[in-house]
Amino acid sequence: MKKAIFLDRDGVINKVCYHYEQGIYSAKNLTEFELIEGVKEAIQKLKKMGFLIIVITNQPGFAFGYLKEEEVDKINEFMIQELDVDKIYTCKHHPHWTGDCNCRKPKSGLLVQAADELGIDIKNSYMVGDNISDLLAGKDCLKRIFIGQKRCDICKLFVEKGVSPDAIVLDLSEAALEIEKLENN
Repeated sequence: MKKAIFLDRDGVINKVCYHYEQGIYSAKNLTEFELIEGVKEAIQKLKKMGFLIIVITNQPGFAFGYLKEEEVDKINEFMIQELDVDKIYTCKHHPHWTGDCNCRKPKSGLLVQAADELGIDIKNSYMVGDNISDLLAGKDCLKRIFIGQKRCDICKLFVEKGVSPDAIVLDLSEAALEIEKLENN
């Protein structure tokens, strides 16, 4: 079976968008999709270590009506072509608009789907994300890496949710280095 790095998208691969009226939101098109520095190199490093790169992303903008399928397809094609991402799985739901689903993180439906379709050994894979929901979705992965600041409020949230990352790093470049260390031990 194959090993994978499951990556969240917004805040891990690309910068999160902000508009004073809309607040924080996902890129609506390729023009708004701005890569975080070092992402391409980090993904290349992980691929050289033998991992499949799978993006698992919640995109509630579909449920809200501001994301268009053809625009997200262009973003996905860019990630596959330019970043060498192997596959992208997207939850298009939001519980307030479309009801409950099994694919929206923190549920692990998309990870399980990817594992089944691609022959991935989840127990020897990693989840990398910038949200507690990413860590909860990756509860069956070998290791979970949180991208963000080491802050008291974040650590308190980890305790409240019963989830503990194996590492806290600032970006995907640092996550790739941490994964390399973990793999070599």
